[in-house]
Amino acid sequence: MSGRERRPVGALIADLLDACDAAADIVERGKTAWNEDRLHPLAGEAVVGRLGDAAAKLPTQVTDAIPEVPWSDVIGLRIRVDHVYHRLDYDTMWETLYRDVPALRAAVSSWRTRDSQ
Repeated sequence: MSGRERRPVGALIADLLDACDAAADIVERGKTAWNEDRLHPLAGEAVVGRLGDAAAKLPTQVTDAIPEVPWSDVIGLRIRVDHVYHRLDYDTMWETLYRDVPALRAAVSSWRTRDSQ
């Protein structure tokens, strides 16, 4: 696949939901594991990166149809994780995975259900 080919919206949505599920797996392990095992925050960075990458590739008709998601924040966090990783606040990232990603998953899942009807 060349870099110019667009992935189908369904594949991008599947990527988003898969990353949301990975975030849930991280959160399920608990805040103590997050604080004590450096691999957990690094995994959180990867999840945020995947969310932002998939979000950036979604067509505007999809993002406009899910206005409750702050898409620019999702994309912007990926940019911060990729380029300003040395200044990340891991407590804030935990809160993002714990609170915001489930809301993202719910909004995208709801849209997917509405869109398929």
